[in-house]
Amino acid sequence: MRFVIVVMVASLSRAIFAQDAGDFSSDVDVAINRGLSFLAKDATEWKRDHQCASCHHAALVVWAMAEAKQRQRTIDEPVLAELTKWIAESGDGKTSVPRPSTAPRALNTKAVYFALALGANPSPDSVSRKGLTQLLTTVKEDQLDDGSWASWPETRPPFFGHSDERMTALATLVMIIADSNDSSLQLVRDKGIRWLNETKTDDDPQSIALRLVLWQRIGRPANELGPLSDRIQQRQNEDGGWSQAPEMPSDSWATGQALYALSHAGIKADTPTVARAHRFLVKTQRENGSWQMTSRPSTLGGAGSNSLVPVTGAGTAWAILGLVRSQ
Repeated sequence: MRFVIVVMVASLSRAIFAQDAGDFSSDVDVAINRGLSFLAKDATEWKRDHQCASCHHAALVVWAMAEAKQRQRTIDEPVLAELTKWIAESGDGKTSVPRPSTAPRALNTKAVYFALALGANPSPDSVSRKGLTQLLTTVKEDQLDDGSWASWPETRPPFFGHSDERMTALATLVMIIADSNDSSLQLVRDKGIRWLNETKTDDDPQSIALRLVLWQRIGRPANELGPLSDRIQQRQNEDGGWSQAPEMPSDSWATGQALYALSHAGIKADTPTVARAHRFLVKTQRENGSWQMTSRPSTLGGAGSNSLVPVTGAGTAWAILGLVRSQ
């Protein structure tokens, strides 16, 4: 009898929670729409004022808008087309900044993010295909002999950061998303996967999230996805969000990225983990549709960037990626 009562109470709790989660979905819809409107406006203003095709105001915005569009969200089509063309015609993604002596072949991260953006479109036009080919060539050339890609030391995360695992997972993911029939690119992908297989994780939140997304994309079994999903969920803060680093508060970048990764592991919107994250993002979204961000220092104990415009755009893009995938 006691067992029956426990089961009935548990079932009733799940039903009530599912009902609450369903009622809350309209708030998530509003947050997504407001966030997409902010991204379109913010990226347009950045392009007008800076004429600098960037990861935070071009690549991540295109990626977020493209994924939203695939899930029947209303987006600003002219802005998406304009930014996509801007990325596709921006070149090969190589930086003019000299490589540090400790990493003479450090990955051109811009090429990776731009390729992710163009690869998010399931039906790219000829301009996008040409641009994607250039970017993939750069990523391919940056791969080290052991199959990994080197990160840039002494650069400000979350865009760069000193994590070869994160860079390797990101670059390998590009090769999967690009879905190219080029055998040389398939070889690059396989070398990256082999390096990740043989390398113990550094347990950085982004490394875990990107590895989970990659493993799902290549069809790894559930017993390999489960531990990564569990590790992400263990890191969820009391407020429902996630942090870029242990010493930082929850923010939209880390929370959106966690949701994006968990959706690939099959974690549904009606689970407590996802519902709490949705509530965090809805609660913390600002009136203009963005989310407040803080800049992560390039060195432990150092100072972050004086301008939060780039990381605010990037954090909002990740929030949208997480929300549209997890809902």
